[in-house]
Amino acid sequence: MKQLLLFFLLSFFSSNGYCCDCDYKPSIKKNWEFADQVFIGKVIKVDSLLYSRYGEKMYSFTIKISKSFKSEIYPNREYRTILYVDYAACDFPFAVGYEYLIYGNGQDNVLNCSICSRTALLKNVEKDELITLDNIQKEDSKDTEKIKVIAFQNSIEYQIDLVKNSFEESLKRKNLIIYILSGFASFLLIIIFVLLIKRKKQIN
Repeated sequence: MKQLLLFFLLSFFSSNGYCCDCDYKPSIKKNWEFADQVFIGKVIKVDSLLYSRYGEKMYSFTIKISKSFKSEIYPNREYRTILYVDYAACDFPFAVGYEYLIYGNGQDNVLNCSICSRTALLKNVEKDELITLDNIQKEDSKDTEKIKVIAFQNSIEYQIDLVKNSFEESLKRKNLIIYILSGFASFLLIIIFVLLIKRKKQIN
């Protein structure tokens, strides 16, 4: 009962004279692109013993993620903190025990949600939106895999070029050494030939 009362109070403050003017909500694709993280999560706790640097009351909502559409969720890292600042007209009011589709943006290591985004109670979200988010996530994953493959291929090509260049440099050094030794050997043969001719003349 207290949780519901808190929810209605937060809703009241977000719709009173300080209200945030949202002409329209962005498309699913645009909202997904704008958000840092998009996921389905359940509010499991709220901490109201917080105040902003200007003295406004702040609420810290702990969210447990059940499904992510954007931003990888690592094992044992499925919790997120979302801040709601009292009198901050655009902040989205959450209620403990409810599940939401959340479009969050990062700020100082925590997330913030706007009522102008498509963040909403999960039960009020159309199935088409969830299907669209799934498709967007799949397309994004494909693009990410392509980037990884290209980067991997480039890395292999780079390594091959390094080996090739190293081999060519080594071959050049060997050829240079052979040229020097051949020239030195030719020079010695000429000297020996000259000495033999002189010696032969002296004998005669």
